[in-house]
Amino acid sequence: MRLRPVRREQPDGPLRPTSRDLAVFGGYVLAAGVYIGIGLYTVDFLLSFWVALPYVLVAAWLVPAAVRRIR
Repeated sequence: MRLRPVRREQPDGPLRPTSRDLAVFGGYVLAAGVYIGIGLYTVDFLLSFWVALPYVLVAAWLVPAAVRRIR
């Protein structure tokens, strides 16, 4: 059985990120910047895995979901 090649949206070059992809990436960059800022103020916050995990959940998932729901 031969596998068919995966189709590309732009056959003549590399795929470019969409504006939605860039918005998601920007959200993660913003969340990381805020996390680092808090970590500079309170080092214990930065070093705790169990604090970082819910932070990523809230900052990168729940806040954007709430913003999409408001729109």
